Amino acid sequence: MKVDCAKLTTCGVTASGDTIELNLVDAAGARVCVRLPFDQAEAVAMTLPHLLTRALKRRTGKPEARYVFDLGEWLIEGAKGQNCLIVTLKTTDGFEVSFGIPFAEGQSLGWTLKREADAAADAQGLIADRLAGGGFGQH
Repeated sequence: MKVDCAKLTTCGVTASGDTIELNLVDAAGARVCVRLPFDQAEAVAMTLPHLLTRALKRRTGKPEARYVFDLGEWLIEGAKGQNCLIVTLKTTDGFEVSFGIPFAEGQSLGWTLKREADAAADAQGLIADRLAGGGFGQH
């Protein structure tokens, strides 16, 4: 059975935490509740970002297109008894995901983020300087 969702209304978790509930209104106006066991909800969560990117590529016709979430907040925490840090990334509209990042990968990620951010900021500064100077030919 296919259900065409017209609107997602509410989402919730059962008291035991074993089931995720997605309440929606279908195209005919009927209320529908999709109940997913924890493991299946995890599989859906892992699949949706990839599906959004595939859909965007098809909609735009651009193979390089990616669905990108704007970062609102981030948090780094230690994980007791684990050889990793927990990095939580949050969007401004409430989506969040946490990753367990081993220490070596965390160091590598940190260095790479700094290098790439510095390069991007320098490139933007160069463009701003050229624009302020009257064009790319004058510097």
